[in-house]
Amino acid sequence: MALKFIRDNLKSLKWFLVVVLAALVWLIFADWGGYSQSGAGARTDVAATVGGETISFGELQDAYRNLESQYREAFGEQFNDELARQLNLKMQALNQLINQRILLREARRIGLRVTDEEVREQILEYPVFQRDGRFVGQEEYRQHLRRFRTTPAEFERQQRQFMLLEKLGSALAASVYVSDAEVEEAYREEVERAKIRYVELPAAEIGDVEVAESELETYLEEHAAQFEIPARRVVDYLLVDTGKLRQEVEIAEDAMRAYYDANQAQYTRPERVTARHILRRVTPERPEEVASQEIEDLRRRIESGEDFAQLAQESSDDTVSARAGGTLRPFGRGEMVPEFEEAAFSAQDGELVGPVRSAHGFHLIEKLSYAPGGVQSFEEVQPAISARLLAEEAGRLAESKAFEIAGRVTPEMSAEDFRALAAAEGLEAVTTEPFGEDDALPGLGRNPAFNQAAFELAVGEVSQPISVARGQAILKVREIQEPRLPELAEVEDQVRQTVVDEKRKEAARARLAEAAAAGKSVDEVAGELGLEVQEPAEFGRRGTIAGLGRSRAVVDAALALETGEVGGPLATDRGAVLFAVAERKSFDPAAFAEARETKRETLKEQRVRELQQAILAERRQELNPQYGAGVIESFGQGEQPSSQG
Repeated sequence: MALKFIRDNLKSLKWFLVVVLAALVWLIFADWGGYSQSGAGARTDVAATVGGETISFGELQDAYRNLESQYREAFGEQFNDELARQLNLKMQALNQLINQRILLREARRIGLRVTDEEVREQILEYPVFQRDGRFVGQEEYRQHLRRFRTTPAEFERQQRQFMLLEKLGSALAASVYVSDAEVEEAYREEVERAKIRYVELPAAEIGDVEVAESELETYLEEHAAQFEIPARRVVDYLLVDTGKLRQEVEIAEDAMRAYYDANQAQYTRPERVTARHILRRVTPERPEEVASQEIEDLRRRIESGEDFAQLAQESSDDTVSARAGGTLRPFGRGEMVPEFEEAAFSAQDGELVGPVRSAHGFHLIEKLSYAPGGVQSFEEVQPAISARLLAEEAGRLAESKAFEIAGRVTPEMSAEDFRALAAAEGLEAVTTEPFGEDDALPGLGRNPAFNQAAFELAVGEVSQPISVARGQAILKVREIQEPRLPELAEVEDQVRQTVVDEKRKEAARARLAEAAAAGKSVDEVAGELGLEVQEPAEFGRRGTIAGLGRSRAVVDAALALETGEVGGPLATDRGAVLFAVAERKSFDPAAFAEARETKRETLKEQRVRELQQAILAERRQELNPQYGAGVIESFGQGEQPSSQG
């Protein structure tokens, strides 16, 4: 079978992100038992565009259903619609398709190809196309593919894509080298473990400490870089506010109608159904005949006068829609599993339909309403068109005015003249407080382009208009503050707090050291100081210690000791700690020799995944995948597209 074939090959290849390949494999084979919506009735509008190549809603729907099936198999009864929403499966499916397109482009870019002969040989290896060790023949081959709603040309195209991804993975694997030293270091991090019992004395319990002025001066002198004041800028800027300009703009009805006539596809709605349902899943504890009978019983109760919404809340296994009395958001064709969709679209308004069997289980469906597809009327969309054209026209006016104003601002212009120009033109003039290269500014927020211009220009120089959230800004650099070391008076409070914290930690460490020097155990020290002994789980070289976090000093010290030995006291973020090693797992050269090559392969897989992710990140930025106009609506509330792979 197809999935077995992939698993067998992954055992030998071990180089690719399984989630990326798995999605393509599901698209090609659907495990020889699923279904595809790429045939009649599938949506053909664009879900995403990657470097000029499109991904259709049909592809996205197929990928989502197949991904959903994989998660359902993995999670069993724990999988439900709410979990699918939390996992954002639709976004996962779309990102898998985008990543596939990017990786296929990368494979072709570096010169990889799959010949017709290679595709033919690969297909001939599949047991499903063999009988007595020989190919079943073209007619049976076509018939088999027809049962899964695909054609030889489409199947072979997808097979070629999969093999091309295999070749890319092999090429990436061949480029990775892992040294013996790296293997040993990784193995040590994995096997060297320690478990400790510790007592921590918080610095806060030390109380007040005295700090002399001379100590502050000395500390600042020795740690000046810690308190360095970074480069800053002060700028004057003029704001051409699109909000104000929008109030001065009027859009004629003729212009709105012209826009409407030229963009009717944007206002075309597919036919949609609003329905509610009750779902009873089929499980080992609830076989098909039981689930079907339960839906029949619920139907009879509703027909006898019981409330559908109440029964949905009490009985439906679709916990998300159950909270709304079983009501689903309006859906179009291609958005539901075929059996559900056919039943809902075929029913009359108010009609009860069911039991309806789908991959999810048995449904009882009540069709609430039907909205025919078609173009929305001009009157329906006029407010949206008006808002859009107002924003566009105000934006154009702001940009035009900003460029005209920028030509009148000169380096020699005084602050008074700058503000006079603003007043004369009805603009807002602002002088900023000193700000850093990555700081957000009041009224503008975080705007990298604005900050970049401020840090690239010299004093007095004027920027070109810069797009900001409120419109267009023209800035003139007033002051450049270079990075510098501060005087004590500027950072005295910070320095004092730092010195106080360190003196308290040192006092805590000294108190624990005094107790340890007297030969007392960790338990005795804890009892004497009124503290509790903590016993966190074991940790490795890069691990964290519960209660202490990533305390590098404690981790290194513990892994350098043997069972029963005492370590510390050592400073921590909160004070000081004294510990005893309760358990130790050490490096075994003989075990390492046996595991060396397996560990090397694991590291290679990790490096290849990192390399692949780097390629995807870089190519995504270059290709800038775009989502189709309807994709956000299709994803529904809480499932907005992102750029993450």
